[in-house]
Amino acid sequence: MMNKLIKSTFLSIAKKIKVYKLIQKGVMIDRPNTIDIKGELSIGSQVNMDSNIIFKGNVEIKDRVSIDHNCILEDCIINSDVHIKSNSTIKGSIINSNSFIGPYARIRPKSNIGSNTQIGNFVEIKNSTIGKNCKINHLSFIGDTDMKDNVIIGAGTITCNYDGANTQKTQIGENAFIGSGVFLVAPIKIGENATIGSGSTVTKNAPSNKLTLERSEQITIENWERPGKKSEAKE
Repeated sequence: MMNKLIKSTFLSIAKKIKVYKLIQKGVMIDRPNTIDIKGELSIGSQVNMDSNIIFKGNVEIKDRVSIDHNCILEDCIINSDVHIKSNSTIKGSIINSNSFIGPYARIRPKSNIGSNTQIGNFVEIKNSTIGKNCKINHLSFIGDTDMKDNVIIGAGTITCNYDGANTQKTQIGENAFIGSGVFLVAPIKIGENATIGSGSTVTKNAPSNKLTLERSEQITIENWERPGKKSEAKE
């Protein structure tokens, strides 16, 4: 019991020393006692940290990076002028300069986020390369995807990358626009300057410079009565 207490005390002191060294380097930390460094952290100048941030493995942070509260960074590289918003997780990935991540974003291993790109709230990226100047701002899943520059992804869009046995690739060309609520069923290729209409489930390659839609016909049922609740038997 005493050995465990000594070990715990030693680890606590060691963590505090790491955080103190960051402050000596000029890192602005809102609540130093809430920063947890579990590995090696390389850090640049003019970095700002909020509270409750965990660093795991080997993390490299370049200049003028801001990290909001409740974030976890593991084995990743964060390049200059990046803003990581609250409650975001980044693991095994690279975030390039002038981009922002979150809030509530999850960047999974083997992802590379291009510069000037926006990865917004409740967006998950997995094993994907995202080009420069892309916008994926709301409630989307992008997995096993090669996305070129200047692509816009609408809210609620999903790359359907798993066929039940294997993962499949999605390719999205430069300047493509994917509307909200779209399902891209991989393997699939979206051409340059292509537009995918909102609400589409796309199972075939979409050509460049054209609008692609796939929706069922809307039907209205006349004289339809909504089912009512069954009346409860009285005792």
